[in-house]
Amino acid sequence: AAAAASPAPASAAGAGAARIVNFLNVGAPQQVMLEVKIAEVSKTLLDKLESGFSMGFGGGSWSTTLASNFISGTLKGLLSAGKATGNHLNIAADKQDGLVRVLAEPTVMAISGQEGSFLAGGKIFVPVAQDNNKVTLEEKEFGVGLHFTPTVLAGGRINLRVAPEVSELSREGIGISAAGFSGGAILPLITTRRAATTVELFDGQSFAIGGLISNNQTTNIRGLPVLGELPVLGALFRSTDFQQDRTELLFVVTPHLVKPLPPNYKLPTDDVTTPTRAQLFLEGRMEGAPPPSTDRK
Repeated sequence: AAAAASPAPASAAGAGAARIVNFLNVGAPQQVMLEVKIAEVSKTLLDKLESGFSMGFGGGSWSTTLASNFISGTLKGLLSAGKATGNHLNIAADKQDGLVRVLAEPTVMAISGQEGSFLAGGKIFVPVAQDNNKVTLEEKEFGVGLHFTPTVLAGGRINLRVAPEVSELSREGIGISAAGFSGGAILPLITTRRAATTVELFDGQSFAIGGLISNNQTTNIRGLPVLGELPVLGALFRSTDFQQDRTELLFVVTPHLVKPLPPNYKLPTDDVTTPTRAQLFLEGRMEGAPPPSTDRK
């Protein structure tokens, strides 16, 4: 926008009166496209060593049995040694490694000064207790979501109020029960990673607006008193498990000043065609022949 003001020459009868000519031009509001990358790596290491021991002593008119069993029954490896009847020694070991990678890249466009939002996921309804023994359903969203408000400033700078979010339904839930009703119910849990901030960037610049590094270690030891504390033989009378969880999370935003696309633009589905019945049943093809090339850009 530009403005200029020039005083007009004073008239012969006027006493220095000024006339202002306004040349202010207001252009169309600019459009901003925001790219958000949400990268997460979660790694889990689990080691377990469990043992079960049974030994009988005695002779004559008395007998004694010493037994310890710390095997949970869910381990993958089990070593058992002993007689068919009598003394037994069971040792079980388990090792589990897990690695999860999550990369979400939502993209939203909005006019300068207006809010834009995006959600790729779903909705669940959670019961909420009210007065007079009534229960209402509250709506909860989950998935990949984004809310942002861009403002184009002078010099090509872009002010962003941005709030990206990634959430999913947890495998675990919360068990609830009510008086007068048999049984119970499990309410779902939603695991959420969210960041909200305001930054200023130029067109095409990237900025990490948030991150998290989490490293959790858990060690559990179960065993018989005194016997489970022995240096070497104590391993026969105790169970040990070690778990390490490490998570790295990063939010990166990149704004772009954009213009409308041409009418004949290319879509990701343009190269995918439906196979014929012969291609599907005889050749086992999931896609048909590629379409002829076009002049789309």
